[in-house]
Amino acid sequence: MVNIRYIDIRGNTRTKDKVIRRELLVYPGELYDMVRVRRSERILQNLGYFSKVASYPRETREPFSDDLVYEVEESRTGQFMVGAGYSSVDEVIGFAELSQGNFDLLGWPHFIGGGQKLRLRAQVGTAMQDYLISFVEPWFLDRKLSLGLDLYNTTRSNLSDYYNEERLGAAVTLGKPLRGYFHRANLRYSLEEITIYNISDDAVQRIKNEAGARTVSSLKLTFIHDTRDNMFVPTSGVRNTLAARVSGGPLGFDTDMYGLEADYSVYFPLWFGHVFNLRGWAAVVQEYGDDDDVRLFDRLFLGGARTLRGFKYRYVSPYEEGEPIGGKTAALAAAEYTVPLTRQVLRLAFFYELGNVWLDAYEMNEEYNSDVGIGLRLNIPGFPIRLDYAWPLEVSGDVARTSARFNFWLGYGF
Repeated sequence: MVNIRYIDIRGNTRTKDKVIRRELLVYPGELYDMVRVRRSERILQNLGYFSKVASYPRETREPFSDDLVYEVEESRTGQFMVGAGYSSVDEVIGFAELSQGNFDLLGWPHFIGGGQKLRLRAQVGTAMQDYLISFVEPWFLDRKLSLGLDLYNTTRSNLSDYYNEERLGAAVTLGKPLRGYFHRANLRYSLEEITIYNISDDAVQRIKNEAGARTVSSLKLTFIHDTRDNMFVPTSGVRNTLAARVSGGPLGFDTDMYGLEADYSVYFPLWFGHVFNLRGWAAVVQEYGDDDDVRLFDRLFLGGARTLRGFKYRYVSPYEEGEPIGGKTAALAAAEYTVPLTRQVLRLAFFYELGNVWLDAYEMNEEYNSDVGIGLRLNIPGFPIRLDYAWPLEVSGDVARTSARFNFWLGYGF
């Protein structure tokens, strides 16, 4: 039996020692536990601060005691991107984004190495305008308690052919690990002013009734179980989430609604770097109190680059007089098989999806929509790209059958 005498951190030229040490699952004076040593390596790697993390014991003159060395290699954590492009969801876009994944609010003059996250984003396009300021302190008050602050203003004209939507809001999120490294709970409070405007004269009365601004006060509790080997490009493990959200009632303001959501995703590593992924998702929303229906901005839709890729964005939905009006119950299942074409950077994907949205809460039937497709995954650090081409198979209800659709998405899937 060998004890850990001292833990030595090497190679961290920018990241503070305490930012690394607080993430470790092993401590001086404990027995040398190889499982926890390796798991600590994975935790450090998933922080995104380092391109390489390695650990090894170092012999000492004391019997039955070794030092433990963690050697890291710093990677670039700050990015500034300016560009233009096309997204199948957001159409033509121009964007500018400044982010620092290893920010230090008090670290004058470089503001790097404190383990905080800062993101400033402005995106302007033909279908969307989006402005965001986001800050996360993962160890609030030097406790394993994360604090997130968000300010945002989002305007979208592509949610429907019949109306536009604007969200102006702020949110505070507290997060805490539960029962080990793989479990976490997040509690998020948001206060938003949501405006439905520019309603078409051809819109159905249900949509016309939504015109105007409403203030929404919401509290959302999320439980997460995550054992994935890599949070950005996973090849093994599972990620499960259970979430409950309530608006209005004791929280006040203009909207009384609650929602429940479950999401399960599992990754199976196969031969030669191939990965098979299965995902299941379901959600329900329901009005209560003074509201006699769920507001348009809280209703559920499917279709587009992140759900049913063979269908137009948000057009898998119950319909009224030919218009998608959203539902109160939705479910989705998907299977995806990816094959590496180049090491770490490019993967080929094959996928099948099925799902539907139903009008009433807690009511489902056997009707569903499905699609099949092929895609590419480009894991460019800080600029990941997903390209998909999907064909609709089964079509249910009033959902219009479309030809094969191309989808383009920037960002990782979580």
